[in-house]
Amino acid sequence: MFTYISLILLLFSQSVYSQFYYFGRNKVQYEKFDWKILKTEHFDIYYYDEMLDVAEIGATYAEEIYEELKVKMNHVVTRRIPLIFYNTHLHFQQTNTTPGFIPEGVGGFFEFLKGRVVIPSTGSLHDFRHVIRHELVHVFMTNKVYRVLVDHREPADVLPPLWFVEGLAEYMSTEVDAQAEMVMRDAVLNNYFVGIDDIYNIYGTFLMYKEGQSFLEFVEDEYGKEKVPLMLENFWMFSNFTKVIEFTLGKSIEDIDNDWLYYLKKKYYPLMENRTPLENASKKITEEGFNFSPVYF
Repeated sequence: MFTYISLILLLFSQSVYSQFYYFGRNKVQYEKFDWKILKTEHFDIYYYDEMLDVAEIGATYAEEIYEELKVKMNHVVTRRIPLIFYNTHLHFQQTNTTPGFIPEGVGGFFEFLKGRVVIPSTGSLHDFRHVIRHELVHVFMTNKVYRVLVDHREPADVLPPLWFVEGLAEYMSTEVDAQAEMVMRDAVLNNYFVGIDDIYNIYGTFLMYKEGQSFLEFVEDEYGKEKVPLMLENFWMFSNFTKVIEFTLGKSIEDIDNDWLYYLKKKYYPLMENRTPLENASKKITEEGFNFSPVYF
């Protein structure tokens, strides 16, 4: 099962956008695709060969999600949105929408440069819908941030930090599931949870995605659902996103972090009442590293 992590491909000058790689490292394209276009009210959907059924299902999902996000984010994307569907993850890894290599764990991405969303079908309609929703949140968010900045005559080449970008996409695309609960519960109970003030320490990790999602769930529960999109509305006011959060919620980031941690402790600590921590119920037989094979003494 893939971990549905999306990549936002930003307009940078690093070598990732180079046309070439070292010898033997070029991206190999094994198939030639006969691309077709399915047009809906808001989307241009690119598909190929035997994918018409999947493309039509994706088109229905995309239009439904568009109408939902239009209300939730109080914003309308006026341009047509290109969606590029691949029939398998192997085909997806051959895409030339980005020259970079795509790891197996990536379930889709939004390319900022041309505003394209690229998603493979993995055979699960539930996951397909989730990834479409996740990536369309990126589309709406980047479009809304651009409009907010332009309307206030601010430079429009900045975005919120990655933890918020991906946390918002998860928050608006899925319910808190068993995996998210497991990640956050383990971080809190084993004392490696980090607050917003120190979240740069887990930059780019899966924990960062889930902490971002958890933070926005906390904001909804403690401050009201309307505060989440309001952070985007207030984005133009400060160059430091921490200041945006403080202004929107009316507290210092230290107090917000403390409240968030207390919120999580109230949620997870009671689970330990009838359970014994592993370190208290077992004997450690190694001093360092990890055991991946049976060891006999």
